[in-house]
Amino acid sequence: MKNRKLFLGINLGIDPSVAIVESGKIIAFSEEERHIRIKHAPNIYPKEALKFCLNESNCSIKDISKFAVNWNLTGYNDGEIKKFYEGLRGKYNVDQATIDWQDRNLKKRSWKEFKKFHKTELTRIFGEIELPEIIDFPHHYTHAYHSYIESGFSEAIAISIDGSGDQHCTTLWHCKNEKLINIKKINMPNSLGWLYSAITEYLGYQAYDGEYKVMGLAAFGKPDKNIKKLLEKVCFTASDGIEYIIDPKYIHYGEHSFSSRFTDELVKLFGNLPRRSGEPISDWHRNLAFELQALLEKTVIRLVRWSIKETGVSKICIGGGVGLNVKLNSKIYQMQEVSDVFAHPLCNDAGAVAGAALLACHLETGIRAERLTNLALGFKEEPENIESLLNTAKIKFRKSSNITEEVSGYLANGMIVAWFQGKMEAGPRALGQRSILANPTKIIYRDKVNMIVKMREEWRPFCPSVLEEYSDDYFKNTTYAPFMIIAFDAKEKLINDAPAVVHIDGTSRVQLVNKNTTPLYYKLIDSFYKKTNVPVLLNTSFNLKGEPVVCTARDALRTFWSSALDVLVINDFIITKPQLELD
Repeated sequence: MKNRKLFLGINLGIDPSVAIVESGKIIAFSEEERHIRIKHAPNIYPKEALKFCLNESNCSIKDISKFAVNWNLTGYNDGEIKKFYEGLRGKYNVDQATIDWQDRNLKKRSWKEFKKFHKTELTRIFGEIELPEIIDFPHHYTHAYHSYIESGFSEAIAISIDGSGDQHCTTLWHCKNEKLINIKKINMPNSLGWLYSAITEYLGYQAYDGEYKVMGLAAFGKPDKNIKKLLEKVCFTASDGIEYIIDPKYIHYGEHSFSSRFTDELVKLFGNLPRRSGEPISDWHRNLAFELQALLEKTVIRLVRWSIKETGVSKICIGGGVGLNVKLNSKIYQMQEVSDVFAHPLCNDAGAVAGAALLACHLETGIRAERLTNLALGFKEEPENIESLLNTAKIKFRKSSNITEEVSGYLANGMIVAWFQGKMEAGPRALGQRSILANPTKIIYRDKVNMIVKMREEWRPFCPSVLEEYSDDYFKNTTYAPFMIIAFDAKEKLINDAPAVVHIDGTSRVQLVNKNTTPLYYKLIDSFYKKTNVPVLLNTSFNLKGEPVVCTARDALRTFWSSALDVLVINDFIITKPQLELD
């Protein structure tokens, strides 16, 4: 082990996660929620994810060269962040809850407390150990580096947008070779991420979980001049005509009777009480979602346009949690000035640990990460364990000699299939390792998945997995898109062939499937194509509403028998419900 240089990144808080990098490659990544089955695993130390990554990397905690952190710990210790917080308190009427949050940040990110906390947690897991050397990176720099370095672009603009990271909320960078030069920083309290989360909770969903629901709901809304004017009191263009300003009295500073994400002033401004979970969705709610999405897009597009004029660079990389907003990514890609876009599929803080580890590796070894092509980085169930589990559970099953041929037949006949193969995907999207699959040729199959399998809102869209070589047949103006992180306008052929995967706004959040990077999944879709003349499958994550994506075969069995899924496929093993024939 002495000759190996291993770099470990670890994320705490919401979506705790771990990544290990060696020789410029992510060799293991996992989120704690997948192992402990608590969605987002908030504020839980990623013990199981850490143990998995070490085991997958064939190393121990003692073999780690550097412990990489995606926070500017130096700034929390040399007075930089403290001075910034004091400036906020002098400029705004900052409430006590925010002051307490700031003080907690300063304490927990002091070198003393940070090292003590991790040393204690790691000792509980592994016994007495020496804490690996810690290397820290500014939060938004890490997001930007991560999105750029794995984009495959030699030169690009990287834009990072999230709730907050250190003192920043939005940053733009000119990236060339391995060098990133900051060209704009927008600081707290001007957070587009926090604004989107605030309206997410106003609409009755949970922040850091329901934003994608609001994005989907926006397509069902219409322009509303009154709502637009109200939102523009909350978020408006700065005097320079480029940046934006958020009035913190509506989001941050004040009384919070309904949610910690917005103040009572926002309720007064809107003149409508926040929607409670389970209440009906009105046209006003739909239009609020529409105008919020439109405001986000307009604000970010203005910044992107400025950055292109400033640098002459037309390729855009997207990082930070707001990068999970597929519609925003698509709008940026559609800009006339933009030649290409890479939105990183691990753009949130859970994924940023991989960026921090890649950064640490590059600084020490000089090795630069290559273009990201595959996210199969997680847990893999060994075949002998699967068969043993099925026998122990006394489940009737059979082993297929041609799994893709049989499963494509099930799909062509309208059955809903849970597909469990190989290493679990990193990130929030199912990409053919832990997927629920259906025939996309009829709307009825989409509705079946929505109502009796996923048990979620009927207006939520599903995504198509499409054989890469047919992308131009089905979509307008495509680019590299293997990760379901960007949407394209659907052509009439897709609407006719696969209506179940076209959203109401005429777009699809697509996964283009390459035969070399995901060969088994490619073969399944190709087999379906030969039966139906449609090289597309409806693909959604293998989980039930409110639960993490399945990790183990045991998780898969539990989810299968708890839902209306028809067929479960684990590697080459097929399990069907009793009412289906097992030939």
